[in-house]
Amino acid sequence: MQIPHVSNKLVFTIVVFILGLYFVLNYSSLNAAEGFTATNQKRCPNLLIQKGSEIFLYNSKIAKVPGVNPVKFNNLEDYVEFVDWQKSQGIVCPVLFLQHMNDAQGKDVYKIRPSPVDLQGGLPPMIDTTAGIQMPTVTKLMDSNRNDPPYNTNSYPGFDASGFNMGDFTPLDALNFIEQDSGLSPNPMDENWGGPEYTQHLVDSGYYDGNEVNIYVA
Repeated sequence: MQIPHVSNKLVFTIVVFILGLYFVLNYSSLNAAEGFTATNQKRCPNLLIQKGSEIFLYNSKIAKVPGVNPVKFNNLEDYVEFVDWQKSQGIVCPVLFLQHMNDAQGKDVYKIRPSPVDLQGGLPPMIDTTAGIQMPTVTKLMDSNRNDPPYNTNSYPGFDASGFNMGDFTPLDALNFIEQDSGLSPNPMDENWGGPEYTQHLVDSGYYDGNEVNIYVA
């Protein structure tokens, strides 16, 4: 008696079908657990409300109990510590964040925000670009009183009455940029001014040699 030839594909299909049938008959939906769901859904807070500097964490599925539901946090740091503790215990509770504010009519309203640390509703997240600040491209000054050397050598700079370089970053602006970005500045108009003693020390040490103005009184 000749045994019929059975292809490998047919055998594989039959095995997969039997395994699938066994899985369907023995699998219960109670065994499934959603990835972003806590073990006890009823005890998981689902609403976060900010009123001024205070933050309240509510659980809308249980009754309100003073001091228990909602949980009050005096500041954002306290809430962050609480969330870190939840994560350490394997508790992940997705919450809806609302910010309390007043509208143009003075009525209390609640605005949905992405998170307590990102209040830019409807706008892209804020990106810190401090580390990427660089000196802008320098636009050279155009001064006919000093152009065309050697005829205008040592001439006084011209006066720009029309503000031709308004909005441009000129070499004069670059000097102020360097002073503000190099520790203490001798310029009293800078936020990092070193003070009168610091500036006087630079004057006495010859830092401004060649820039003095001598006034002769007859």
